[in-house]
Amino acid sequence: MNNNFIIFLFFLLSFLYSQPDSQFNPFDWVQYRKTGSINSISSSSSYIYLGSENAGILRFNIFSERLDEPITKAQGLRSNSIKALHYDYNGYLWVATPFGVEYSITAEGRWRFLSNNELGIPFNSFVHQIGESEDGIWINAGNLYYRLDRITGVILESMAVPNKNVVWSSSTNSYGNEFSSLIIDYSLLDGWISDLESLINPNGKKISITTYYFNKMNELWIGTEEGYFFKGDNTMKTLKPFYSGLAGDHIYDIEGKKYFWLGGKLEGRSDGISYFDPLTKSFDLYLFDETINMDRTSIFSIIEMKNKVWFSGNGVILSYNKKNDFWKTIRLSMGNPRDQISSFIYIDNHVWFGSYNGLQTLDINGSIIKNDILQFFKNINIYDLAVKNNFLFIASGIGLYIYDIKNNKIFDYKNFGYRPNDFLTLTRNTAYTDLAYNSRNIYAANQSGIISFNFRNRKWSNAVDPSIFGGLKVKSMAIEKDIIFLSTINGVIKFDMRKNFMNIYNYSFIGEVNDMYIKGRKLWLGTSEGLISFQYK
Repeated sequence: MNNNFIIFLFFLLSFLYSQPDSQFNPFDWVQYRKTGSINSISSSSSYIYLGSENAGILRFNIFSERLDEPITKAQGLRSNSIKALHYDYNGYLWVATPFGVEYSITAEGRWRFLSNNELGIPFNSFVHQIGESEDGIWINAGNLYYRLDRITGVILESMAVPNKNVVWSSSTNSYGNEFSSLIIDYSLLDGWISDLESLINPNGKKISITTYYFNKMNELWIGTEEGYFFKGDNTMKTLKPFYSGLAGDHIYDIEGKKYFWLGGKLEGRSDGISYFDPLTKSFDLYLFDETINMDRTSIFSIIEMKNKVWFSGNGVILSYNKKNDFWKTIRLSMGNPRDQISSFIYIDNHVWFGSYNGLQTLDINGSIIKNDILQFFKNINIYDLAVKNNFLFIASGIGLYIYDIKNNKIFDYKNFGYRPNDFLTLTRNTAYTDLAYNSRNIYAANQSGIISFNFRNRKWSNAVDPSIFGGLKVKSMAIEKDIIFLSTINGVIKFDMRKNFMNIYNYSFIGEVNDMYIKGRKLWLGTSEGLISFQYK
């Protein structure tokens, strides 16, 4: 048998064992993050590949002119920080991260990893450009160039200057004044302009160019420090902007049906609120440092009404008028301005919200409405709210309560509906941390188990035993028929309540799960590592 074939077979097999879990297709799990700068651009016959500082590899589909799913740690990469990339003529995708070089025969997953130590790259250096010649792959790290075998990745030689004609993909090397000569003949679209040194977005913010690239069609592609990239049209001499990435990586809440509003933990000045189109994989951003009338705050809960969207923060509510494209901040008197508003619910032109200080009601203009029932929850931690059939379910630090909106009465769950003899009531003072419902039942979670209430027969049931989730705090739930998803500090659990069967997903790229939402065949997760989708059926 040919020795080259044996070597090829060995490394091909190694691809099969380098993914997190081989039972899933490469894009069953998809991760979206704040993009950061575009560091490198390369292309195949189908895609423009853009290496980002924080969000892995963006894939722009040349034929549909849309973004497809990105390549991130969810596809097996060691890091979402891409320093350089290159698509070679054999169809391999080569990627450089701070940890080393990875390459894939599928250009989607099954990565072969070469550490910086294996490559002999000096300490505190990393690969910042990748290219190819007829007889190998070339990487540039520090002041040295390395030639690698195309199939095995083995280092063949290193030198100060390449001795071959190398075709390089783009990098962030300094280009001097080249950018001005590149874009002088182009017009920018969608409200962008240029001063020939940088690009200026519609809000007047200067955005520096980080890299540029010409594909085989001689089309100009430009990457920037803020994650925006531009496609050049050779005929019309225009540059069209695109963006795919979050305003912030730590997502607390997902809201919306066709499109998603996303908000989360405040971590930097450029953070804000994201508006995501799951079909086109594109984002609109409302950033705190660019948008008028938006206070800087973490976003804990979101509610979308007919013409408005409300975003809860620390002692404030951000209100967005969709019709007029106008923002305002509603400041609340809650005792402590740092108190977070944990949950929103919209009922009959009133918005109910829970916080560490209890329960309050506002009209749609933001004015507080008095209600004697609210005194019951004064200074009580409200974790979650849900409304069904004119009943408001309240998950609180002192138990589960139901408010009869029509009759203005409040009930402990044990005094509401029908409890069969085999129903195990949980301790009154046990905190309930999350609510979820489907067409038949509402579910309430605490560390002693998950109970459900059937609206048709008004009967309580024990839905999930605490052994399923280890008696840990349930942060979020999502329900689809008999399937319930639970999130704890140990990851995500999928539990079939009818078959009594569960799966646990605790991959490192998931992080801490704060919110879950089912849309079609996908479970969407708001996490500390960004927005993640899981195609579970």
